[in-house]
Amino acid sequence: MNFETMTRITVEHNVSPDENNCTYGGDFYGKYVCKYHRRRNRTHGKKAPTEYHVPKCTLFNVWLKEDYVKCEECRDACSDGRQVSVAH
Repeated sequence: MNFETMTRITVEHNVSPDENNCTYGGDFYGKYVCKYHRRRNRTHGKKAPTEYHVPKCTLFNVWLKEDYVKCEECRDACSDGRQVSVAH
């Protein structure tokens, strides 16, 4: 695969106006959550047992300490008001 001929795309994503949370607005059924906030199972191989339903930011590929909390990368990008490039 020749990486020099690959095309790069840019994704624009609206984030929550709250400084620390990934939730915003909402309706009768509850609040809306950032579409990159997911709950995944974290595996450690044979070193440790699997952790189930751990929150993760899939945009920056970062495990979160608590539910619905912004990761440091998202906080930095929001506070600076700058564009962030994410390589997947």
